[in-house]
Amino acid sequence: MKKVLLCVLGLLLVIVENSILNYIDIFGISINLILIYVTFISLYLDGLEGGIVAAILGIVKDITVGGVFGVNALILFVVAYVIGYMREKLYKDSYSTIFILVVLATMLDSVVNIAMSSIIYHSYGILTLAIKGLFIAPLANGFASLILYRLSRKFVLKLKED
Repeated sequence: MKKVLLCVLGLLLVIVENSILNYIDIFGISINLILIYVTFISLYLDGLEGGIVAAILGIVKDITVGGVFGVNALILFVVAYVIGYMREKLYKDSYSTIFILVVLATMLDSVVNIAMSSIIYHSYGILTLAIKGLFIAPLANGFASLILYRLSRKFVLKLKED
């Protein structure tokens, strides 16, 4: 039941991200709410559980956003699986841990998306994509994650109890 609730909440966040956050522009990027959410829930689920929830949300995001099908699902699955696998070694209640995990996950997301867009779409301006993807987006997501973690801390701690 917990996984179904996490998927439903994630689906609502996909809708919010696609309908609202994609139109809020911070230096040419938008906040990746799903990546932040997957990072939060993966701290309290084992690797496979978090990976499955993340893959489902990634597939939904791939369907709704477009682009290369399966890339978001793969990235979110890897992020959730790795964090879930390492969850016993991480101090979950630290804001710095949350910030670092979201920054690293965003960097992975950016590298894969930059590589895919340059290979498939032959996009130019790799330097601009790299600056936005490796510096601006990770910092924006990292700071957004601190705010969101503060606001959703009670919900996230409920995951720990179940």
